Amino acid sequence: MQTSTVPATRGQILDSTGQVLADNSTVYDMYAVLDKKQVTKTGKSDYVINKKETAQKISSILGIDSNIIYQQLISNKLQVEFGPKTKNLSVDQYNQIMKLNLPGIKFNSQPARYYPNNRMASEIIGLTNSSQNSAGQRILKGVLGVEAFKNTLLSGKDGLLTSLGSQTESSKKNQVQNGENVTLTLDEKLQATLENRMDVLFAGTKAKSAMAVLMEAKTGKIVAETQRPNFDPNTQEGLSDSWENLLNQGSFEPGSTMKTITLAAAIQEGKWHPNDTYQSGTYDINGQKVVDAFGNNEGTLTYRQAYERSSNVGFAHIEQSLGASTWRSYLSKFHFLQKTGMDLPNEESGSISFAQPIDQANTAYGQAIRVTPAQLLQAYSAFANNGTEIKPYLVDSITNAQTGAVTYRGKTQKVSQPISSSTAKEVLSNMAGVVNADDGTAKQYSLSDVGYQVAAKTGTAQISENGKYLDGLTNDIHSVMAIVPEQNPKYIMYIAVRQPQVFPDANIQITLNNVFRPVMLQALNENGAANKSTSNSVTVPDVRGLDLDQATEKLKALGLQAVSLGTKGTITAQSIKGNQEAVKGQIVFLTAHGAVTVPDFSSWTKSDVLDWGYLAKTKMTLTGTGFANKQSQAVGTPVTSNMTISVDFKERT
Repeated sequence: MQTSTVPATRGQILDSTGQVLADNSTVYDMYAVLDKKQVTKTGKSDYVINKKETAQKISSILGIDSNIIYQQLISNKLQVEFGPKTKNLSVDQYNQIMKLNLPGIKFNSQPARYYPNNRMASEIIGLTNSSQNSAGQRILKGVLGVEAFKNTLLSGKDGLLTSLGSQTESSKKNQVQNGENVTLTLDEKLQATLENRMDVLFAGTKAKSAMAVLMEAKTGKIVAETQRPNFDPNTQEGLSDSWENLLNQGSFEPGSTMKTITLAAAIQEGKWHPNDTYQSGTYDINGQKVVDAFGNNEGTLTYRQAYERSSNVGFAHIEQSLGASTWRSYLSKFHFLQKTGMDLPNEESGSISFAQPIDQANTAYGQAIRVTPAQLLQAYSAFANNGTEIKPYLVDSITNAQTGAVTYRGKTQKVSQPISSSTAKEVLSNMAGVVNADDGTAKQYSLSDVGYQVAAKTGTAQISENGKYLDGLTNDIHSVMAIVPEQNPKYIMYIAVRQPQVFPDANIQITLNNVFRPVMLQALNENGAANKSTSNSVTVPDVRGLDLDQATEKLKALGLQAVSLGTKGTITAQSIKGNQEAVKGQIVFLTAHGAVTVPDFSSWTKSDVLDWGYLAKTKMTLTGTGFANKQSQAVGTPVTSNMTISVDFKERT
């Protein structure tokens, strides 16, 4: 009797709509037989005969210098390999080479993972490595992301095949159990928009890193998340030895987004007196100074202004009025310095310096404490849920691959109640003030033009290295945390960019808004109930299949702007899908037939211009702030493949 291992099939990873994000495949390592004694079963030569021709043909498929291949083929060996570029070949590359019928060119196959969307959400989905089990078979093991966190469930259990003489039967005790399928909370459409926007931000700022995440405010579901730099899990291009998932690893000093936590503590403790005043600029604590950003001294300010303008001195005063012990208790109540327990491996807890009075004050405005974006999301969820903090999560469900039965379903988990409902509402009101005030640091994030009230807080955090803070805006972490809408919140979004070397806009928050606005509006459009101003909301009809003129008139009748990509024929696609909610005045891009021509960009926002450029596959160069004022290409000019369009923006007076 003999037994052999039957490997389990690894489960799939899917997005919330069932789109496959990680699947099983096969890769091939190529080698060449040079031993002239080798023949096939039919007696034909089974070694490389025409070495120059073989090198040239393989070169044309794999894009390798034919001379490199040729030099290996003329070596004095019985068998040769060709280096990393001939390993992990795809099924398509393998088939192309096999069709050439080249004698002596051989392949070893091994199981692999295939990621259809390449870099999209790669830090969330993760990565597998191939290794050899005790039976000498190649197996896959998750090493990053969900692939690692849910590796046991995805892997399943190998079975045993028992051979009894001439009969072969499967042992009932050891039947193979294939891996289970894991469905994530990610929305592929929102994820694609976020990825595109982050590509533009990262390239434009030349930052060291950047990340963005969008979470459903009421459930804790992460519906989109990405970071830069990222990596391609198919090729491992971009993957470094020091790789970190910026969502729950690589903790950092958050800066002024922490002031909202201090504000909440002060309101809850009866220590928030928004109309009281203090002297901004500097504040001495036991001979050590708290300084407002950039050394600004704006004179006498109210504490409400301290929050809206993000004054460090104001919040140091608030921490002093709370007392170190009380303030420290709120850091615990909001679950900082504790892992969130979300569905990703190697989560960090963060750290704090709290021994000295100056450190205690510093933590009130986001210095001397290190947190993760996941912890910030969890803390801010309390403001969106009447004081109840909820846990962010990524795994929506797990199903048995063979039966389809759901073995696990993700659910909203309440973490704690750090503040009261009334405190949460007052915090949101103050966050809305940061957006609405003329001198508010988050005024760039206003969506009042499309009927939504945004509640937000910006952050500019210094980076500490070797015990000292680095100088200059190019050595800061710039961020924003937004809750939308203020009333009955639907989404929480966090964006951060670390050490941008280029500032493409007058204010880095304008640059971050070019990520925030299109992603948030798309999410709100998909969530029709989110609109605060329901009288300004319309349901977008499905105009696909209609004539261009008919579709345009139908949208205009509802108060929407219709902009076509193409000049004739029927509509094949629309930027806002049918039955989704939109706001009157919002642009709906329509894909038709015929030439794409340059539209009149006058009064468009940067987000709208970037949307058009993305859909038209045209390079856009944007300068200034506000609304589109001038454009380099005349209206009606046919778009060409090498065209660059410059658009200048100007603030309205």
